[in-house]
Amino acid sequence: MPHKEEDYSEFTPDLYPPFPEGIPTVELQTIALSKLLAGDAAEQDRVFNACVGRGFFYLALDGCPEGETILRGADQIALTGERVFKLPLAEKMAYRMGGKSLFGYKYAGSTATDKVGTPDTAEFFNVGKNDMIVPDDQMGRSWPSVVMDAKPLFADYVATAHAVGMNIMAILAERLGVDPAKIMSRHRIEEPSGDHVRITRGPPRETDEMPEIQTPSHTDFGTITILMNWLGGLQVYSESSRKAQLGDFHPDVPGEWLWVKPKRGCAIINLGDAAVKFSNGVLCSGRHRVIPSPGAQGRWPRYSIVYFVRPEDQCLMKQLRGKGIPDGPDEEAKALTAKEWIFRQSSGLGNRFDN
Repeated sequence: MPHKEEDYSEFTPDLYPPFPEGIPTVELQTIALSKLLAGDAAEQDRVFNACVGRGFFYLALDGCPEGETILRGADQIALTGERVFKLPLAEKMAYRMGGKSLFGYKYAGSTATDKVGTPDTAEFFNVGKNDMIVPDDQMGRSWPSVVMDAKPLFADYVATAHAVGMNIMAILAERLGVDPAKIMSRHRIEEPSGDHVRITRGPPRETDEMPEIQTPSHTDFGTITILMNWLGGLQVYSESSRKAQLGDFHPDVPGEWLWVKPKRGCAIINLGDAAVKFSNGVLCSGRHRVIPSPGAQGRWPRYSIVYFVRPEDQCLMKQLRGKGIPDGPDEEAKALTAKEWIFRQSSGLGNRFDN
């Protein structure tokens, strides 16, 4: 890895070594976004099968403007994130997460990775969707000048990633016998929600031994997640896990961790717990974690760009009704709002909101 200089960028995907051979990796379906957008029924069937199985798949982004926007935008947002992370710690801490908000800065070490409280090693910055799509004087909080300078980039990325996520959810709704308008009405882009772009930096591996956890074992809290990464580090559990256990950092069935190999030109898509809730367990939220990259890739800092599609803050977290969803009890009286539900999920993972 080249020596550091003042103007040197550490995010250089074209220079990264290849993912190593001979380590256990997971086999995921590759779904073409262009075919989904064109209404290809066979491809829509494939995405439904992937989402009731493991809940993870590759999404090939070539061949359509939406995919190109995500591909190009992720690179530019990663470079923006690098500039954010180079800010002095005191300045970053001025934008830290607080209260019940998941937006802002999380420093490395503020999340527990196991039951004894071992700290994580990754820092991230969550850029809220709603603030990026409204005029500056309507934003709910302040942002670093580096983020504000890139606000048009974030706005374009947010709009595209949200639309892609909702296109997939509409397909799933149809296959479950649910009017797609019902799932869309829980995720209107202009309404306040926990949607955000997360820029994560994991430090390089300092030894060849299997190192500390960057992000602990969990299932995502929201509806659908769109991940762009360039180095290995993401692992999924070998067995499909359909039950997110708050406060428990271990999978709920026997199995092993498998690497997810980054695939050029593809996003990695996974469903979250809200999709499980809305479908009364038909859809799957896959359990995963992040550790430093394997082999020679581990000598590089690991950047990732995630867009989380989450229900509107005031959405009541109760199941949808459709012929493909088993009936559950009436939840009207005890249903939490999405904002409160996601806060509880995040707190259960070990995130601290006074970091």
